[in-house]
Amino acid sequence: MNGMNGLKRTSLKKALGLMVGAAVGFLSAHAAQAATAVKVTLNGPFDGSNAAFFLAQQKGYYTAEGLTVQFDPSGGSGEVATRIGSGAYDFGFGDINVLMEFNAKNPAAAGKGVYMLYYRSPLSVASFAKSNISKPSDLAGRKLGGALTDGAYKLFPAYSDLTGLKPDAVKWEYGDLRLREVMLLKGDVDAVVGFDSTMYFSFVRQGIKPEDIKFLYYSDAGMDIYGNGIVVSKKMLDANPAVVKAFVAATAKGWRDAIANPAAAIAALKTQSALTDEKLETDKLNWLIKNQITTAESRADGMGGIRTARMSKAIDTLTGAFGLPAKPKVEDVFTSAFLPAADIRKLP
Repeated sequence: MNGMNGLKRTSLKKALGLMVGAAVGFLSAHAAQAATAVKVTLNGPFDGSNAAFFLAQQKGYYTAEGLTVQFDPSGGSGEVATRIGSGAYDFGFGDINVLMEFNAKNPAAAGKGVYMLYYRSPLSVASFAKSNISKPSDLAGRKLGGALTDGAYKLFPAYSDLTGLKPDAVKWEYGDLRLREVMLLKGDVDAVVGFDSTMYFSFVRQGIKPEDIKFLYYSDAGMDIYGNGIVVSKKMLDANPAVVKAFVAATAKGWRDAIANPAAAIAALKTQSALTDEKLETDKLNWLIKNQITTAESRADGMGGIRTARMSKAIDTLTGAFGLPAKPKVEDVFTSAFLPAADIRKLP
């Protein structure tokens, strides 16, 4: 009898085990089926500046929000704005000012910024000490290198307007974003425009001494503008605001963790790009944290949001510099509706 009862108990356990296994399999299949796939265009090649996105992915933050995310590199903020405007990509990491210009010319396809990350603009003109470029007027008659899709090139007319430099005072040489610094290294141009960190670390990698690298910052000319942030397509905003909220929350956690532990972010980056120079990319991320992300404003308010008065003033400046047909409203450029909880946005 005891043997029979034992057999029954064993059979019952097996049956329960099969039922639990089937239930887990069903739930897993259902979860996978329910996950929303989104496409994200980053600010350039995979590097330290976007490593936080891969850290968020590695830690499962997107999965926890019911998302599967595809990250693609880009040729710069101009390409990010175009991809977002076309609806081919749902989210992007790019210059909010470049997106503003795109929106003004393509209002039917206007995306928005939803999470600010660069509170100090990194836009600048880089040169070597031997070129003797120490002020904007020194650029007159010089050759400048830039990428047509890059935010620094897109916003150079605004910089020229503020400095009194005539638009035709410089001659341009164009190249791919990844080859921009090569033009200066080869001596084909006198200076190049771009993000300070991108150019600086590219030159250092090529053996240029830090003291020989000189910058003219757009912000020093009075362009008190925000820089890169998370942007979202109009298509996604209109069709699925819940997905926007989920993506922003997951990404914000990734940036919070990357700022607290840059080495972890670079390790996550290396899983995507095996040839990553860990020291150089860690230095780049630390540069961004110190110079672009951490400011009195972001410390006081937390990351992600903007100050309306500052953005409005920036829009005034850029509307004239870009020659826009009409001045955008702040809410046309950025919305705070999707910001996550304050504890996620607080700088460590």
